[in-house]
Amino acid sequence: MNDAKVDTLKNEITNNIINKFNLQIDEVLSLCESEIEKIMVLHLCRYFQKFRKDGDWFNNFDNIEFIEDEIVLWEPDISISEKLKRERRVKRYNYREEGYHFLKNIGFKVAYSFTEPISLDSTSDSPLIDDLVKREFEVRPQYPVSIDGIDYRLDIAIILNRKSLDGKLLESKKVALECDGYDYHSSPQQKMNDDIRTRKLKKTGWKEVLRYSGRELNRLSSVDEIDALFEEIVDVLFV
Repeated sequence: MNDAKVDTLKNEITNNIINKFNLQIDEVLSLCESEIEKIMVLHLCRYFQKFRKDGDWFNNFDNIEFIEDEIVLWEPDISISEKLKRERRVKRYNYREEGYHFLKNIGFKVAYSFTEPISLDSTSDSPLIDDLVKREFEVRPQYPVSIDGIDYRLDIAIILNRKSLDGKLLESKKVALECDGYDYHSSPQQKMNDDIRTRKLKKTGWKEVLRYSGRELNRLSSVDEIDALFEEIVDVLFV
């Protein structure tokens, strides 16, 4: 993996897209800790340009929206520890400053509407009707989680939120993608630590933790193979 490969893939994805998109995706990529993560995020961005489920194409590029995080350092009653935590995040990830507010694009999301049966009040003559519901995917690199009071960052989180059209959250499912480098994750101690964290994540609501290596991604020789990889991930969320 190298910067040239990241740049090539990004140029393919952003071809003929306005410059603002390049700035937004660059901010998202700057969160990534490794080239493997950047490649995964860019492939996910390309994949969701034309997301398919059960033979039907749902999405196109215009549906992708970026998720912007806002950090305010000066608030009434903010604790010193919380303020220092926010300052470290602003500095580490190079947030844009706008007055006392700091902003950064930290991921992207894509949504589509579909029809499904929704239960009505039990007193209704028609207990089920078909109504529109929205499924919204979020892709977030270096996603923060806290387990047993310890803060972690997942390499990439994919979150599927099922919402009513008025914005009410009906259901949420989460999958963690860990982009493993061989040297870091090959020792018995590190493998044990990975297994422990995986079990804790599942106990706290994460549906699955899927691990991928740079070697595995490099073996994918076609767009179809890459799409098949992400269809497997999406299938986990739909189960």
